[in-house]
Amino acid sequence: WLPTTPQPRRSFSELMASRSFYEKTHDLIMNNFDTQYVVGRIDIEKFKIVNDVFGAEEGDLLLKYLATKIKHYVQDFGTYGRLDADIFAVCFPWSLNNVERFVNYMQTQVKEYPLEFDVIPCFGFYIVDVVTLPVDIMCDRANLALRTIKGNYVKSYAIYDDRLRRSLIEEQSIVSQMNSALESGQFEFYLQPKCSIDTGNIVGAEALVRWRHPMKGLISPGKFIPVFEKNGFILKLDVYIWESVCKLLRQWIDEGRQPMPISVNVSRINLYNPKLCDILIGLVEKYQLEPYLLELELTESAYTENEKLLVSIIERLRGYGFRILMDDFGSGYSSLNMLKDVAIDVLKIDLNFLRNSAQSERGQKILQATIRMAQSLDLPVIAEGVETREHVDFLLRSGCMFAQGYCYSKPVPIEEYERKVSESQIKSSKAKKQEQL
Repeated sequence: WLPTTPQPRRSFSELMASRSFYEKTHDLIMNNFDTQYVVGRIDIEKFKIVNDVFGAEEGDLLLKYLATKIKHYVQDFGTYGRLDADIFAVCFPWSLNNVERFVNYMQTQVKEYPLEFDVIPCFGFYIVDVVTLPVDIMCDRANLALRTIKGNYVKSYAIYDDRLRRSLIEEQSIVSQMNSALESGQFEFYLQPKCSIDTGNIVGAEALVRWRHPMKGLISPGKFIPVFEKNGFILKLDVYIWESVCKLLRQWIDEGRQPMPISVNVSRINLYNPKLCDILIGLVEKYQLEPYLLELELTESAYTENEKLLVSIIERLRGYGFRILMDDFGSGYSSLNMLKDVAIDVLKIDLNFLRNSAQSERGQKILQATIRMAQSLDLPVIAEGVETREHVDFLLRSGCMFAQGYCYSKPVPIEEYERKVSESQIKSSKAKKQEQL
C-alpha cells in the first residue's frame, strides 16, 4: 500500500465529481474481471496562464470543451471525470494502441480549440494490475507517471511502472528520516579542491553535502537533494552546512592556520527566504570570520526565476564582504543579460555544458569566447568538470586560471583535504625557494 499524494483543498462539487468517478470506475473494473483496464490522468500545462491572460470565463469554456471531448471518446467503453481544476481522469480497456489513440485524439481536439495560446495536455497512465486497489490510489499512480513528463514537450505521456513505485517508496523513506538524520549529524560535507591550473596548487574548495546513513552508508546527493528541494527541507540543510563550514573555518583559525575560502551552495528556494542575508551575516559574525572566507555559489537559473530579487540579495551580501560565484554559467538562456545586470565576483563554467567541448572545435571556440569575455570584465573563471589532461591543456591555452574536477581531486573528507592542502603548501614553498635560487 502507498499513501495518496496530498491534494489541495477542493470545493464540495469537485469532491463529489471525483468521488463519482472513483465509484463508477471501481464498478467498471470489478464487474469486468476478464478485461484489463488502464486509468489515465490528463493535465493541462500552465493552465493558470489561460486564466491570467484570457480570464477565468475563457478558462472555464476550455475546461467544458475538454470535458465534452473526453466524454465523447470514452463514454461507450469506459469512465471519465474531472478530479480538480484542469485535471481530468479516464478509465478504459488497456492496450498500448488504445492509450496512443486516446492521446492523439485529445491532442488533435486541443489544437482545434480557438485560442491564441498553445494548450498542451500531458497524460499519465496506470495499468490496473491490482483490481482491489482504491481508484484514488490508481489515479495517484497515474499522476506519478504524469509528473515524470511535465514540462517535456517531446514526450506527451508516461505509463506507471515498478520503477516509479520504487522511486516513490525511496522518496518516502528519505522524507521520513530527514529530520532525525539532521538532528543526529548524519549530514556532513566533503571538500572538492579548487586549483590553480598553472601550478596545480589548491586555492580553495567547494563544500558538497553527503548523507552518511548508519545502515545504508553514503547516500548519493542525487537521490536526496531533489526530494529536499521539492519539500523545502533544503532550507534547513543549507543552513546546517553553512554553519558546519563556518565552524571548520573557525577551527582552522584557532589552530593557527591560514584558511583558504570555502564556497557553499545557496539553493534557489533559499533565495525566497526573507531572512537569507541575515542568516549568512549572522553566521560569519557568530564565528568571527572574514566574509570572503565563506564564498556563496548561486546558479545562473536563479536569475531567470526572479531577477530583481537576486540582484538585491547579491548587492547586500557583496556590500557586506561576501564573494559571489555564479555556478553553471552558460547552461541557461540569459547568460549575457545576467552578466549585464548582476554584479558577481567569479564565473564557474561546467565543461559538461557543451558535450565534448574540449574535443569539438565549435565547443572550444564558444568556451574560449566566454573566457575572454569574463577576462574583459575582470571576472576570474573556474572551470568545473575538468577530468583529463586534454581539458587542462585546453584551458591553459584559453587563458582560464582555475579549475575544479577529478583531474585534480574528487570531493574528499575534511581530513584528506587538510592533507592535500599541506602537500600543496609544501610544494609551493619548495617552488618559491627554487625561484629564489
